[in-house]
Amino acid sequence: MVYFKYGKAFHDLRIQHGFSLSAFEELGIAKSTLSNFENGKSMLSFDRLDSALQKMNVSPLDYSIMINNGEQESYISIFDEIEHAYYQREIKRLKEIYEENQKGTNEEKLVAYTAKGLYQHLLPEEIHELEDYLKGIQFWGFFELSILANIGDRLNENLIDNILEDFFYNKAYYENDLYYRVLIYRFLYKVILNCIDSGRKEKAQEVLDISKQFFMPGDVMSRVIINYAESFFVYYYVDKQKGKSQLQETLKFLKKIGADDFRKTLKMQYDKRIIREKRSEK
Repeated sequence: MVYFKYGKAFHDLRIQHGFSLSAFEELGIAKSTLSNFENGKSMLSFDRLDSALQKMNVSPLDYSIMINNGEQESYISIFDEIEHAYYQREIKRLKEIYEENQKGTNEEKLVAYTAKGLYQHLLPEEIHELEDYLKGIQFWGFFELSILANIGDRLNENLIDNILEDFFYNKAYYENDLYYRVLIYRFLYKVILNCIDSGRKEKAQEVLDISKQFFMPGDVMSRVIINYAESFFVYYYVDKQKGKSQLQETLKFLKKIGADDFRKTLKMQYDKRIIREKRSEK
């Protein structure tokens, strides 16, 4: 059960920091409630969990590391490798990562599905396993956000809506960590494009509006990616010429500042939609 690892990580942090179960009663968290959480019998609400972590002066990153058994760096490494292979269109390496992880632990299987989802459709049972895991997430750490950033648009609409609601409701929590914000932006970008591709204009506009509320000073590349998604929206629903011009200007800007890998990824989306559409019209 997903709950168990949250409770165990909290228990370990509580012991490390010298807090008793009763120390959190002043936050409105009864000893029995906290005990049930630590033993995997129930989940704390996000705001209570946030308050308890703050009381112990534990950051989201520290809690995320504990949740994933201290394996944060290995996950960073494997997701960096997945993203590099995707940017460079090294499909062979993505397939290798899938093969290396598909028969491992639950987390390793999710890594495998993340890699596979970037070069071909996942099987229904793989998507179900992915969704079943993510349904139980209440604290979105590096591992979970990395999955969303890469293949979160493959999830069913109801689950995506629930995740968006969670992000928006707990916006103040996630917006304080730049790395988390970047991963969330990438997820939002893919969801926006998915909505546009499936003709859900109102939903695409809704997610665009949510995206802009996460902006913080200095989020240059995140603004670029959301503005790029908005340019696709303009192209399909407002003015094709204006949208196309905005897309091309973004690609020129990225070329000018030397963001080659980033530009290459966005250019793939441009070619997939704009160039293919032009060819089909001939």
